[in-house]
Amino acid sequence: MIKKFFVTLIACSAVLVGCNNDDDNGVDKETKIPVEERNALDDEAIQQYLEDFYFNPKNGKLTKFDTIKGNEDDAYPALKAIAKQDNIGIWYAENPHHKGTGKTIVSNDNSKISLNIEVKSFRGTSSSDYKRKYGSINSINLPNWNSINSGDGSAIQDPSYYYYIPTETETKNGVKREHVELKNFAEGLKHFKETERSVTDLYNFQGVIILPSRLAYGRNRVYGGANSGISDQFPAYRDISYIFNFELPKIEERVKK
Repeated sequence: MIKKFFVTLIACSAVLVGCNNDDDNGVDKETKIPVEERNALDDEAIQQYLEDFYFNPKNGKLTKFDTIKGNEDDAYPALKAIAKQDNIGIWYAENPHHKGTGKTIVSNDNSKISLNIEVKSFRGTSSSDYKRKYGSINSINLPNWNSINSGDGSAIQDPSYYYYIPTETETKNGVKREHVELKNFAEGLKHFKETERSVTDLYNFQGVIILPSRLAYGRNRVYGGANSGISDQFPAYRDISYIFNFELPKIEERVKK
C-alpha cells in the first residue's frame, strides 16, 4: 500500500514541478534535444560530478569539495579517482572507508534487500546559468526513495525502483514493472556486497551508483499512479540522471509466493 501511495505522490509532484517550471506542456525545453546530444550532455555532467565530489570518511555521504568550513578535504580522493564504468554504462564507486563483506544480489526477483540510501537527481544542462553541466542537484525527499530523511532513519526494504509488482487493476490498465523499476539500479547493486550490519544502525554509506538518464527512465513511458497513468512526459523522470548514495546492510533470498 505504501509503495502504491508514493508512486502516486511522485506523479503529483512531477505535474506540479512541470507546471511551475515551463509553459510548454510542462516539459523543459532541454528534454526535447536530440538523444545523441542528451547522452553527450549527461556524460559530461557525470564526469564533472565525479571531479567535484568525494565520500565523507565519517559517514560515506557524497560531499562536494570545499563546501564544509574548516574541512581539509584536499586529502580525500575525488570520485573520479576511484569510480568505474561497467560494460552497461553504469558508473559506480566503493567508499574506501567502508566496503561490504557479505553476499551480493542475484537479481531483484531473487534477492530481497534492505537499503540505507539517499537518492539525488539532476538533468544535464548546457544553460549558462550553471557553472557545471549537472546544473542543480535535487534531493528526492520521499520515503519510497530515501531512508535517511524519513521515519526513524532505518533501512528501507525493496524500494519501488528496485522491485515493483503491479496490482491486478494496474495490470489491466497496462502497467508493467518496466514502467516503475530501474533495472539498471539492480544491475549496479551487483557490484557491491552487503555490509552485514543491523538495518537499524546509523547509516554508513558504502558506495554510489550513478545512472545517466538513458540507463534510468530516459524518455521511456513511466507509471505515475492511478490518477496520472503512463506517460513519457513526466518532468520528474524524463531525461533525469540519478545518484544513489547507499549502504546495503542486508540481502535475503526472496520467498516466491
